[in-house]
Amino acid sequence: MTFEIRVTDHKPMVTNDLEEMLESFLLDIGYLSGRKKEEELYDSVPFRLWTECFLEKPEKFRTIDELTTMLDTTKPTIYRHLNKLKALQLVEEKEMTLEDDGEVVKKGYRLRQGNLLKAWHITELNIESNLKRYKETVEKINSLSSGKNIITKHTCPNCGEKIKKIDESKKGD
Repeated sequence: MTFEIRVTDHKPMVTNDLEEMLESFLLDIGYLSGRKKEEELYDSVPFRLWTECFLEKPEKFRTIDELTTMLDTTKPTIYRHLNKLKALQLVEEKEMTLEDDGEVVKKGYRLRQGNLLKAWHITELNIESNLKRYKETVEKINSLSSGKNIITKHTCPNCGEKIKKIDESKKGD
């Protein structure tokens, strides 16, 4: 599954309204697409999946059957939204044995590690790792396009981070 997140200029909201804050966050990261009227959005399956299933009891694994019943929707709809959250690495799945169903093994889903902060930390680590690889590619493109060599062990004067530096002494003609 491909990791994909939309990064926008996100400003933390100054509000105590969970639904309003969640709406902004889910739109900004690309989980929700497009703004709807408030009542339509808050009653929508993707929004209710968050509020009723993952935020109310983040540690609880729920099966597809439970989710479809809770949200009064179809399995394909649930899978579509779960796949988006799994791609963001915010949701995890595990096999569960349901004794009520004659010891049937089904997959259960919950927020990763049963905690939104821990789940988001994993997403952040993935973003940082991908940004580092982008930076390496940009440095290589810059090096190839300018004919300059890149040397390492330079410290950024602004943030103190170890970065690669272009060796100005080996300029091409």
